[in-house]
Amino acid sequence: MANLEEVFGVSKDQVLSYYERKDVDGLFQDALISDKQIIVYGSSKQGKTALVDKHLPYDENIVVRLTPKSTLVDIYKSILEDLGYEITIQKTIESKTSKESVGSADTTVGFAVIAKATGKIEARNTNEQSELLLSKKIELNLELANDVAKAIKSVNLDKKIILENFHYLNDEVQRQLAFDLRSFQEDGVRFIILGVWREKNRLVQFNGDLLDRVIEVPVEPWETEEFQEVINIGSKHLNIRISPEIVNEITGNAFDSIGVVQELVKSICKQSSVFSTQPATVIIDNTELLEIAKREKVQDYSARHIRALESIAEGRKSTHQTKTGQIPLFLAYYTVRAFLESDFEDIIRGVRREYLEAKIKTVHHRPNGIKPADMSNLLYNFAALQSEKNITPPIFDYDRGSSTMRVIDSTFYFFLRNVDKAKVLEQLNNPLDSYET
Repeated sequence: MANLEEVFGVSKDQVLSYYERKDVDGLFQDALISDKQIIVYGSSKQGKTALVDKHLPYDENIVVRLTPKSTLVDIYKSILEDLGYEITIQKTIESKTSKESVGSADTTVGFAVIAKATGKIEARNTNEQSELLLSKKIELNLELANDVAKAIKSVNLDKKIILENFHYLNDEVQRQLAFDLRSFQEDGVRFIILGVWREKNRLVQFNGDLLDRVIEVPVEPWETEEFQEVINIGSKHLNIRISPEIVNEITGNAFDSIGVVQELVKSICKQSSVFSTQPATVIIDNTELLEIAKREKVQDYSARHIRALESIAEGRKSTHQTKTGQIPLFLAYYTVRAFLESDFEDIIRGVRREYLEAKIKTVHHRPNGIKPADMSNLLYNFAALQSEKNITPPIFDYDRGSSTMRVIDSTFYFFLRNVDKAKVLEQLNNPLDSYET
């Protein structure tokens, strides 16, 4: 007997409709037996967490869930504490060669870390376990990967370290960690990094030395046949049979999003009063149920995405400051507007910077005032803007390597295809309407 929530839908727990894909699951399994760091990436709600947890259970390994405020020290401190270390951080005055200045040319603040760990050992010739306090104290610098690696290895770590939400880290922390990953790899400490982006070699852009030291596992794209397998597996658990017509409609309306597939099937099951495994096979062939499910999900997604677009369009207050007599550029608003006025196929492919800038200038109130530095400042900080607006997961990601803005929330395509974009645009507050010179 299985409950509907255990079979279909987007969930933090593994669903029973999970389908192993040879090109994805196979690549991840091969990566696990290598000595390399592993990067799992793709849009949100595309199965990154499910993939990792399937083959590397979260509760058996070290998991650090990152936030926009996470620093390198925060990350390493969390890892060591998970291993049982007690971290005591003592501020000390060090020489001026230390990295972090406190405003004087002669003194800087550093961290002396005293770490001790507790662990369990099995008594010889008995089945009893006894507590062992590791008497050796370790002095280390949490900013040095080699120090952290030694501390990890000193407790004979068999676990792997899973870093969730890597995309939340600011660029500087991502860059620092990209360099540290090489040191960890050489010391035999393995990381699994999950991030919401769509381009290859994201971390290699920060550190070229990682090129042959990491294995990247993209969870996209999903093929139509794979969606059908997910539906078939889940249907067996619930003892239902969904008509081929409805299955084809679901996969055709999902826009390559497994999250949308899962949610549409779940909605259809609820409308059919299927909340658990059925005693007798239930046939679901009423196509009107899919139309109801689509309207329901459009409403659900619209509520979130419209609020997100409104927040992004507001931009940062600091960017609204300008010279006396000049109206601010309000580039965040015009960027959202440009997306909503673009063709759907262009959005799917990703919007190139030059196209985006040209489109903005055609409707901008100060087209000649837009400088390349203004666009760079906006695009390079788009992730930070979404983070400040509490948009999780983020909708957009700017790939500096290809100079392309991409949608990284897989439900956003479904939303755009099924709403009136002109009406959404009308709901956005035009900053010019309320600006006072």
